[in-house]
Amino acid sequence: MSAAANTSSRPGRRSQAGAATLVVVMVLFFVMAMMAAFANRNLVFEQRIASNYFRSSLAFETAEAGAEWAIAALNGGRVDAACLPSSANGDGTLRQRVMNIADNRIISRVMFLDASNNQQPISFGCVRSAANGWVCACPAGAALVPPAVAPSTQLQPMFAVTLPRTQAYIRPGVVRMTVTGCTDLTTLCANTATAATQSLGQADILLELALVSALKMPPATPLTVRGATNLGAPGLGLHNADVAAGALLLRGGGVVSGSLDRSDSVPGTPVEQAMLSEDQSLNVPAATMFTMFFGMPVAQYRDQPSVRIINCQADCSNQLTAAYQNGFRQLWIEGNLSIGTNIVLGTAADPVLIISNGALQLVGPMLITGVLYARGNASWTNGSGQPALLTGALLSEGDLSATGTADISYHSGVIHELNARTGSFVRVPGSWMDTQ
Repeated sequence: MSAAANTSSRPGRRSQAGAATLVVVMVLFFVMAMMAAFANRNLVFEQRIASNYFRSSLAFETAEAGAEWAIAALNGGRVDAACLPSSANGDGTLRQRVMNIADNRIISRVMFLDASNNQQPISFGCVRSAANGWVCACPAGAALVPPAVAPSTQLQPMFAVTLPRTQAYIRPGVVRMTVTGCTDLTTLCANTATAATQSLGQADILLELALVSALKMPPATPLTVRGATNLGAPGLGLHNADVAAGALLLRGGGVVSGSLDRSDSVPGTPVEQAMLSEDQSLNVPAATMFTMFFGMPVAQYRDQPSVRIINCQADCSNQLTAAYQNGFRQLWIEGNLSIGTNIVLGTAADPVLIISNGALQLVGPMLITGVLYARGNASWTNGSGQPALLTGALLSEGDLSATGTADISYHSGVIHELNARTGSFVRVPGSWMDTQ
């Protein structure tokens, strides 16, 4: 009986064991499913984090690229509405479009009236087109309209630049700039809420730009010569009636010779007393004289972003005229400079600074408004009987000789324009921290 009973109870035990195994397996499958779901959830979460990091980095790098582009554009020449180089008279430089520089070097924004008749600062910016690279907009006296680019399945980053400086923040020669970078097309990243809704990355960079003067220490005389000066006959005419500048006509490091008949200072002052010859302050190396007036070594000045380097084989008149028409005001001639054409270059409100990294030779009549600087000897010959006039100043690290009729008239307004409003904008190191 007991053997039969034991035999009949074995299938029940097997069923119970099978059910227990099934439960255990189901529990294990459930645990594994939960672990897989949790792992998938972490993977999705990490993918979102990675995507956010990517968009954030792309927006920041776009803003940084926009900052560098803006600095280069502010140091460039004339541009059209698409920020492309232009020589048209109606097109100004980007600097002229977005900012005003006062006589005391205080920089203010150029404003326009929006649809609600409120004043807004002019902005400019670019969009990265999948087909054409950066497509930009540089408006003048109007709101910024995003450049039109073809739609793309790829991200099309963009940036917008504004000058947010208010009257509560005033430092001569310094301007604040805000660059907003965005990972894809919006209204030039202007709407933060829209960017967040569309899951777009957006980054703002605030920085300061300083204007490095084109002429750090302005000359106080129409003619400054480190070596010997020969005014010739009938004499190079020197004119200076500016009492505030001292009304001096010449500073020479060497002997001054030639006729003084065509020179004049303030009424009642003998011309001889307005001449300073054998000036010991000019008894310095040539490179030191350059630093005295420009505030930095030769190589450093030459490499400034706003300096236009020109290589002239012979008469440089056409190249100087073209560079000036394109909006460049700091012209560096690599080598000797010869001007032999009757050109008209510069105005009292918009003068030019020309540096010859060698000798300077002026031949014939011409009308130049600005400052000429020769790193070698200088000469001016004019026997034509037509006007040959430099309004501003001439400086030479070597000797100077003149033949025929030519004049240099000191103009304090021209000198001040080159000192206060002309120069290179450079990024102030660490300014991103100061602007928070």
